[in-house]
Amino acid sequence: MSHTSHGAERAALRIGLVDLMSAVPNRPAQKMFRSAVESAATADGLPITFDYHAVDPLCAPEHCGIDWRRLVTADALIVTGSEPTRLDIESEPALAVVRRIIEDTADRVPSTLFSCQSAHAALYVLYGLRRRRLPDKYTEVSAHRVSAPGQPLTAGMSDGVPVPHSRWNSVPTEELHRAGVVPLLEADGDNWHLAASPDGLRQLFCQGHPEYRRDTLLREYQRDLRRHLAGETDEFPELPEPYLDEPARELVLRYAEKMREQRDIALLSSFPTESAMAGILADWQPDTRRFFGNWLHAVAGSTARPTT
Repeated sequence: MSHTSHGAERAALRIGLVDLMSAVPNRPAQKMFRSAVESAATADGLPITFDYHAVDPLCAPEHCGIDWRRLVTADALIVTGSEPTRLDIESEPALAVVRRIIEDTADRVPSTLFSCQSAHAALYVLYGLRRRRLPDKYTEVSAHRVSAPGQPLTAGMSDGVPVPHSRWNSVPTEELHRAGVVPLLEADGDNWHLAASPDGLRQLFCQGHPEYRRDTLLREYQRDLRRHLAGETDEFPELPEPYLDEPARELVLRYAEKMREQRDIALLSSFPTESAMAGILADWQPDTRRFFGNWLHAVAGSTARPTT
C-alpha cells in the first residue's frame, strides 16, 4: 500500500508478521492484525508494507517457516500468539521460535510486538517471568486505565480503554514491575493488557487481543461450545462478559443451556449467530487504531524514515 502526507511521499515501513498460529498463509490471525494496522496507517497517512512468516511451531526454528535473513530487515515485527498446549511455558513448542526471534532481532529491529502466548514466552526469555494458569479461561472485554501517562504509545487514549481478552494464563502485574517491565494499560484485579520494555519500544507485550474483530469473541465461544460437545474439553465455556446487550445475552445463554442439556452438537447449526452479533456492545477498534497509529509513528521516528 502507498500513502502520501501533505503531498510528500514517505518510504514505507516494513512490518514483519510472524504467525505462530499456523503454517498456512492468510489465516485469521494474519488477517486481523493486517486489517488493524492498515486501518491505523491509512488514518495517519503512513505507508506500510507487510512481510509474512507463517510458522509451524512444532518444527525446529531453522525449519519452522521463517526466513531469518529477511526477518531482521523489518522496521517492526508482530508475533502472534498460539493456543497453549502445555501447563508451563518452558515446555511450549513455540518457545524456541520466540527465543530465536529475540536473539536474531536484538539491536536490529526497532520494535517487536508480542501477542498473547508469544508475549508470555518473550517475558520468560527476556526476564525469567513465568505465566500462571488461571482457574478458568479469562474471556471478557475489560476496561483499562492508562498507567504510564506521557508514554507516546498510549497518547490520545482515555481511561476505560476496552480490550478483549481470551486466555488461560497470566503474568501478574507486580512481577512486571519487579522485572523493570513497564505496564502501559492496566485493569482491575492485577490484570494488564499492554506493557513495554524499559526503553518503551524495543519489546511490547500484549496479553489482550486489540486486533480482534467485534465478532471474534462470539465465534471463539461457538468454537469452544463445539469442542466441549465433541468431548475435546471438560469445561463448558463461559460467555464473555460484558460483551452482549441483555436480550442477546439471554438468548445465547438459553441456547447454550439447551445444548448443555441435550449434548447435541447438531444444535450448533442453528445457533442464533445473527441475533447475537446484532447485540454486541463493545467496540475497541477506535482505541486499537489509536494504539497502532502511535506505534507506527514511534517506529518511524526511531528509524528516521526519510521522505522522498
